Amino acid sequence: MVVGAIMAAMIWVVLARTPAALAQDSLVGGTQPNELAIPLDDSAACDDCHAGFENAPVDVMRGTMMAMAMHDPMFQASLVIAEQDIPGIGEFCLRCHTPPGWLEGRCIPGDGSALLASDYEGISCDTCHRMKLAEDGPLIGNARYTIDDTPAKRGSGDGAIATHQVIDDPYLRSSELCGVCHEVSNPLFGDFPIERTYSEWAASGWSRGPDGKECQDCHLEEVEGVAATDPSAPVRPIHPHRMVGGNTLVPRIIAKERPDLGVSAELEAVARQAQRHLEESATVEVVAPSLVTIGVPQTFHVKVTNESGHKLPTGYPEGRRLWLEVVVTDRDGVELLRSGTYDEAATTLPDDPQLRKYEARLGSNGEYSYHMVQQDEVIFDGRIPPRGFRPTSDIAPVGRTFETLDDGTLANWDLAPYEITVPEGAHGPVTVTANLWHQTTTAEFVAFLRDENRTNLLGDEWYRMWEEAGRGEPDLVRTATGSFELTLPEAPDEDPEEPGGCGCDTSGPAPWWLLVSATVATRRRGSSRRGARRGA
Repeated sequence: MVVGAIMAAMIWVVLARTPAALAQDSLVGGTQPNELAIPLDDSAACDDCHAGFENAPVDVMRGTMMAMAMHDPMFQASLVIAEQDIPGIGEFCLRCHTPPGWLEGRCIPGDGSALLASDYEGISCDTCHRMKLAEDGPLIGNARYTIDDTPAKRGSGDGAIATHQVIDDPYLRSSELCGVCHEVSNPLFGDFPIERTYSEWAASGWSRGPDGKECQDCHLEEVEGVAATDPSAPVRPIHPHRMVGGNTLVPRIIAKERPDLGVSAELEAVARQAQRHLEESATVEVVAPSLVTIGVPQTFHVKVTNESGHKLPTGYPEGRRLWLEVVVTDRDGVELLRSGTYDEAATTLPDDPQLRKYEARLGSNGEYSYHMVQQDEVIFDGRIPPRGFRPTSDIAPVGRTFETLDDGTLANWDLAPYEITVPEGAHGPVTVTANLWHQTTTAEFVAFLRDENRTNLLGDEWYRMWEEAGRGEPDLVRTATGSFELTLPEAPDEDPEEPGGCGCDTSGPAPWWLLVSATVATRRRGSSRRGARRGA
């Protein structure tokens, strides 16, 4: 009751203040609205030199969720709920999703109603290529970008043939640049950690040592090519700007709903690249005993290893999750165990005692909630850490433990246990099939955005789009198989009086030293769920 009163008082204080005052509190740091003498260029200004050829950065970028940050219908529906909860807080969201609109003072009111059509190009070319390191060092989180007030473009290369000044700036190649936006705190509740992708990387082995990698190494991969249309442009390592994560759903929805944007092919390419990223993000292995006794409880494991540079999955939860589907069948195809099978008709993941999910759940007052601007508590965080992970209080697992290694870091894998008792009549060998699935968002979150919207029809529209796009069908990340043989339990001693015999039943599970890793057939699969079902 006391906590509720305090929260009510805090919200009353926020509501009593103007949006401008709220922005001053929660958006401090970096370049502020109307400070730039030279506004950001529209990305169309880059077309003459950086579009129209293979891997052209402008063309590729236009299909990414960076460019679609304001056209994203899930974001639009989410912004409505944020504004309903705390009027004016939407400016906090828009600062990241439309830097041009925010820097020119059009993100008040927070519902985006003052934005221009040009503000919907999202994170424009100039946003990153004029971003520079703040004078006092990196400002990580909450889109506190510092923009150079000159027309010079920052990046790599000497710019000898460019029609504008080029500054070779290592900041553009650092993860600190990505950390400006991919680190989000709720300033209304002591900078509560809503999203910590940058911190997850910084606390991992990927940020340290000779084998370390920056965000750009995976999300802005190099290819050989040219960066401009000028005939004298050298062939060199360039960065196609297809910056993607694991979101296969929204790019395809935008491509279908907004053909007028003219980037449907680019959006489909982004979705395919996101599927490849998912397939590279993890490995799966079945670890089982070589021999199992019929009728005796036995535990086997499925090992999921995080191969990415951050938690698996990462980002703001909003329903995103991975989980294991495990199916065990005998030689005749008789099903002995099933866990984690998605119900396509009901668009739900039925709970079962052995279900293993990898997700984070945020909320307040001990209750899980999708109301982002009211979240002040991590209810659960069972996502798999990256390798070499040294957690801080903001990013430590909650509700699940991971092995601590000799160097003090957390294991970047999870050994998911499964218990099985093989019934009489089963015939070996027994096959274990483990599928790792990813889902961009859940039916639960989509319904929340529809049902909580008391302002407009954006929640209903997003629900319709989601339904027509296959209702968020999950993506297959990896599949692994293993097998074990069966043995009958030992027959009891028929003569308990015989010397040395006590008549006890000494049958039981095979000793641990007999356990070996099953033969693993880890392979990539496409995103077709129906194909996986046939394989299972």
